[in-house]
Amino acid sequence: MGFLRSWAKGLIAASVLSAVCTQLGGRGAVKKVLDFVCGVVMLSVLLSPLLSADSEAFADALSDYRAAAVALTEDVEQREKQLLRTYIEQKCGAYIWDEADTLGVALTEVSVRARWREENWIPWEARLQGDITTEQLKTLSACMESQLGIPPERQHWNEQD
Repeated sequence: MGFLRSWAKGLIAASVLSAVCTQLGGRGAVKKVLDFVCGVVMLSVLLSPLLSADSEAFADALSDYRAAAVALTEDVEQREKQLLRTYIEQKCGAYIWDEADTLGVALTEVSVRARWREENWIPWEARLQGDITTEQLKTLSACMESQLGIPPERQHWNEQD
């Protein structure tokens, strides 16, 4: 911002100086030379940021920008993965609630935990609580294994307290 302010001040000063010189200058060939010199001064002040550009500072700033962009992209990817995991866990839990309701099972708690496998979140483990008969347990367990891929050894059942 300081650089921009300095450049604008230089441009204003060159403009004022050029205006004063052209007003005080003579006529004819002197005026043409004076106009040409004032034009060159104005052009040099106008283009001074390009002529005095620090390529090393620009490269450093560009490198910092790229590093920040990479970090931001990684953060967004992590948040997206977490959001997808939560979505899958909730949808699988809702599916278990629906199947239990269809079987007449009175569940009081269902939680599903997903795990990252082969570039995807998959349902990994289920914890359920409620009153359930042995037959309902077998049916719901088989349903979770066939539809969600959660084998019986990762299905944890707790009876209602």
